[in-house]
Amino acid sequence: MAAKTTFQLIKVKDFIRVRRNGEPDLDESKRLLVELATMTEHPADYDILIDCRRAYGRLTYSDVYELVLELCKHRSAFHNKIALLTRTDSQFDKASFLELFARARGFKVGAFTDFEETIEWLSETAEHTPIRSETTSRDEA
Repeated sequence: MAAKTTFQLIKVKDFIRVRRNGEPDLDESKRLLVELATMTEHPADYDILIDCRRAYGRLTYSDVYELVLELCKHRSAFHNKIALLTRTDSQFDKASFLELFARARGFKVGAFTDFEETIEWLSETAEHTPIRSETTSRDEA
């Protein structure tokens, strides 16, 4: 019997705000991250799936760094898994960077390019967070 998985699906447009010029609005995005944190706190206790596949903009590695630092400020709210579902282009590279940087700070983050793989990882009870889609995305390129 499969384990029951409870996760909150977040479309990236509901999380990352972009200005008219295509630049991310980090202040607004951080505010929304705090709002997201309150959604996942007890009693909700959700894993999070952030679907980034339809997101376009110029999020830099520095922006990703700032978002992870914001996660650190709300560590207790982000104790569950956070899955990032991305396209196979440079978006996956940035998601992988976020995964690596966040994992080094004790978060359970995974970057994926395949929806089924993402759901499978969210369903696993193990604490280990393998980088699964990396070889998949490299093979497809």
